[in-house]
Amino acid sequence: MPRSPLYIKHDQLSAALSGLALLVVLNPAGAETGAPDWSACAKIDADAERLACFDRLASSGPAAIEDDATKDEDQRRSVRDTHDGPVAQSPADEGESIPIINESEPVALERRLQSEKSGERNPFVMRSYKPNYIMPATYTPTDLSRDVYDFDPQHAETKFQLSFQFDWFEDPFGPNTALYFGYTQLSLWQTYNTKLLGAEEDASAPFRETNYEPEVGATFETDFSLAGLYFKRARLSLVHTSNGQGGERSRSWNRLAASTAFGRGNFAGRIRGWYHLPEAGEEDNPDITDYMGYGDLLLAYKWKDQTIAATLRNNLDFANNKGAIQVDYSFPLSQRVKGYVQYFNGYGESLIDYNRSVSRIGVGIALTDWL
Repeated sequence: MPRSPLYIKHDQLSAALSGLALLVVLNPAGAETGAPDWSACAKIDADAERLACFDRLASSGPAAIEDDATKDEDQRRSVRDTHDGPVAQSPADEGESIPIINESEPVALERRLQSEKSGERNPFVMRSYKPNYIMPATYTPTDLSRDVYDFDPQHAETKFQLSFQFDWFEDPFGPNTALYFGYTQLSLWQTYNTKLLGAEEDASAPFRETNYEPEVGATFETDFSLAGLYFKRARLSLVHTSNGQGGERSRSWNRLAASTAFGRGNFAGRIRGWYHLPEAGEEDNPDITDYMGYGDLLLAYKWKDQTIAATLRNNLDFANNKGAIQVDYSFPLSQRVKGYVQYFNGYGESLIDYNRSVSRIGVGIALTDWL
């Protein structure tokens, strides 16, 4: 039951009244000429502040209350001017007022970055990078057969991704900079490709493709706005992606990438561009940028505890246009686990399919998402 604004513990009130009595005894003239106005303290909602007000009045007189009231009003006015918005009540203390963050500020992005910093300080926490998920049920109508396979791929398979990052050197170029390492692994697993589950031939549930993507680079925390967006982080990265295979199944490429993260309110995004670094000798996939393009754009929105995100790629070649879109949607199932739905359409879902258009829908669970 909410406490009345006039509620004070018995011992606290006793102490305040004792102080008042002592004040009258020591300064009877003051008591006669200006009796303390207890109503000023009674108007204060917060218990701790109201008690402090009574204590100060008992020890210092009404002038202290007037000074405190003036300071309190100045502080409230300053909060209103700074945040240009309403003041919310804290659920922990109905009397304590806290400012609501301006909706134009990058709330979702700031929370993501603060979460990363908290994880970086805890050596027992794995700091997430890209979403970590497993989708046991995915389906693609695309024919996945290739001459390099020694099995006949099924349309249903499991897809999962593991991704983490950490800063291995802080402030190399001054405050708010870091050298980081990131790692992402994406796997496509023919889980149901066995005779036990009805397959014509027993392929022993092989992993059709696994992509390994380590990256290193420099992080620069930024703080500027442009076109109504707040830009909070920039990165320069060296990215290597390989499927760990040899012979005709081998796929790999190296990129030098630059990215910046931006946000506004519950909206956040990242734009990234890259340059394909040529390999020494003969490449397995020299035309990969014709399909994967020269960068990507990530857009994400946080609504309550749900996140919807879209990643877009395009080669910007209007004569022979190639691209891809991936849409991710997550929603809470428990404190640690989220429901996860993903749709992909286009080129480059994996390295083995970089030059083949694939469409896929999948459902599963996620431990982390983009926001």
